[in-house]
Amino acid sequence: MNTLTIYSTEGCPFCIKAKSFLKEKGIGFTEINVPAGSKEWEEMKEKTGSNSPPQILVEGEPIGGYTDLVNLYTTGELSERLGLTMEGLISPLYDVIIIGGGPAGLSAAIYTSRKVLKTLLASKNIGGQVADTYEIDNFLGFSQIETADLIAKFDEHVGKYGIEKLVGTDVSSLELTGKIKKVTTSNGKIYHTKTVIIATGKRPRPLNVPGEKKLIGKGVAYCSTCDAPLFAGADVAVIGGGNSALEAVIDLDKVANKVYMVSLTPLTGDQMLQDRVNNSSKVEIYTKHDTLQIVGDSAVEGLEIKSLETGELKRLDVEGVFIEIGLLPNSDLVIDTLETNRQGEIVIDDMCRTGISGVFACGDVTIIPFKQVIIAAGEGAKAALSVSSYLINQR
Repeated sequence: MNTLTIYSTEGCPFCIKAKSFLKEKGIGFTEINVPAGSKEWEEMKEKTGSNSPPQILVEGEPIGGYTDLVNLYTTGELSERLGLTMEGLISPLYDVIIIGGGPAGLSAAIYTSRKVLKTLLASKNIGGQVADTYEIDNFLGFSQIETADLIAKFDEHVGKYGIEKLVGTDVSSLELTGKIKKVTTSNGKIYHTKTVIIATGKRPRPLNVPGEKKLIGKGVAYCSTCDAPLFAGADVAVIGGGNSALEAVIDLDKVANKVYMVSLTPLTGDQMLQDRVNNSSKVEIYTKHDTLQIVGDSAVEGLEIKSLETGELKRLDVEGVFIEIGLLPNSDLVIDTLETNRQGEIVIDDMCRTGISGVFACGDVTIIPFKQVIIAAGEGAKAALSVSSYLINQR
């Protein structure tokens, strides 16, 4: 076996990390202590050209410090130099893997690429939650742009930087502790990276009433943009009273025969959206009503609701039910690893840092208030710049 030598000094945190890493991997080494100003210190400077311990040599050839050691190990080059047999490592080593292809993840990818960081974007789709709405009216520079067009512009912009993308495959697990992170996809492939940005966004919240699960895809839907055209000429219901519910009603108003809106509370969405809904002759609104069950065997046939004020029961004969009662954060991958709040949102600081070194998060999956496309994009940029700063300060 070839020999590895490490110049180190007492109290140096990176020296401690380098030695611990080598011991963890079962790699033997010779340690030379280098007190400042000693002949060993001068020897280290002469052999490596650096006066900053740790400095590591293989067969007398300098390879650098702690970060260089870990990078060489991950790519397999260190094993080759030392004559070791290593399996299961994937090359190349990424500077950052971004998980999520919504506005936050795509914005982060643009900024990491501009910082010349080797980037992999892994996402089930491109667009994220934006794809579940019809149009955006509050993204700077674009007035009433259809989301399909906006997503296409996002993707085109990212594409100009030649970013490596892994789209259509879920990330099944993450190993986030340690200097090098491991990302495993649902097809069993493993990717290694120095940092991770989690930008997985949110997903629709289920209503959890009888008939809902059984009739998903058979009249029960969560995306009016996706499914509204399927209900042309039909009577449908939308559950919820916020912006997403109002937008769903507006989408359905264009194609459906009749649209019922059912909300536990008075409407809470933007007044502009409320005005559009209230001005439609097709829409009938039931506020302060609870949804009891969705009726139907092989397809949706109706919706049972109850007045919270009078207790009156009512059945609405509908062929479709769109559930728009909020969103849940897609934090399942890290719920036991990273700190989250009671809603499951990832806790971050003002630089998008989580509680684990080298792991960042941005967008709607985090605790940032005001879940908006423009805010998510800004947070993605901030996370990328934080990654760049983090990597610069590693040694």
